[in-house]
Amino acid sequence: SSGINAEWPLRPGFDLAAGETFSAAYLYNNHGLASDVTRLAQDFDDSAEIEDYFFLNLTSFQVLTAVFLKNFSGVPHTCVNISSKCAVVAFPSMSLYCTGKAARLMLYKCLAAENPEVKVLNYSPGLMLTTMTENFHNTVAVDSTKKTFQAFKEGNLYVDTDESAKKMLGIVKEGSFTSGEQIDFHDC
Repeated sequence: SSGINAEWPLRPGFDLAAGETFSAAYLYNNHGLASDVTRLAQDFDDSAEIEDYFFLNLTSFQVLTAVFLKNFSGVPHTCVNISSKCAVVAFPSMSLYCTGKAARLMLYKCLAAENPEVKVLNYSPGLMLTTMTENFHNTVAVDSTKKTFQAFKEGNLYVDTDESAKKMLGIVKEGSFTSGEQIDFHDC
């Protein structure tokens, strides 16, 4: 079973690839949404809200990975999770976001342990100036986290998106990373 129902939005992309021959397959998995950073962990008491958040940011992430591996069988695979420092460091007021990133990191570590033939990279691209980080500047509830974002903005410390993407592609192309490990932009 492909695991995809007819209504799944990404199905047409997999259908286009059906019957094609590939020498390798690459998945760069960066989908999802940021969480509500105006509240603290103890403020999230609506199970439906939490389920919706983790469905988009974890469940669909897992399904996409599984469907990718099944639909491109017989060729070398590389799966890249666009991770974050938030996967390994707790930032106050970002509990759902950090939890989702940590879960995705561990999911890909398990994927690597279970499938030694699949190259798995967790890449942390560095803090970049995006709509999401701009939103965090204005709405994050905890002053220490807000000051972190403000210091990056005021010090012009954000990582250039193109530079980070080129570095990630170089890491993947070189292929010398340990499958499942997290590599941070600043560490390479």
